[in-house]
Amino acid sequence: MERYGFCIFCDDIRNEAGGKLSFMGCYNAVMFVPSRLPFVLPKFCIHLHVFSPPTQPYSSVLARCYVPGQEAPFAEEPIDAPPAHEQKKLLDELKENPGSSRYIVVAASLILAPLEIREPGLISVSVVLDNSPYELRLGALRVLTKHS
Repeated sequence: MERYGFCIFCDDIRNEAGGKLSFMGCYNAVMFVPSRLPFVLPKFCIHLHVFSPPTQPYSSVLARCYVPGQEAPFAEEPIDAPPAHEQKKLLDELKENPGSSRYIVVAASLILAPLEIREPGLISVSVVLDNSPYELRLGALRVLTKHS
């Protein structure tokens, strides 16, 4: 079992009754922006999930968002991991039932308002887990101008 994750890129994330989330204006693989750059999106949202086997509990999770034309992260956000006792409880359950495929899940919504797009390229999201020097890539969205 390995750690992995994914993210959803959209225009808005809404909290619904019963703890549900609604994603508005989801992007598939490409975001088209006007040919005149820079272009400012008033709001841009990213919802992410990170999965880790119980044998690798989280000590910390740091989300990073990169935008085209900038090497440094545009945004960094620490994400709360489940308390250590809850993570250990899941590991104990796995020992009792070794055939189960359970993961420790961390999820968060990032709201970037506003987001300036300076050039075509990739908006990408990664996480740094447990203060590792490596980043786990969760996903990317290609940004193209309408004439590209």
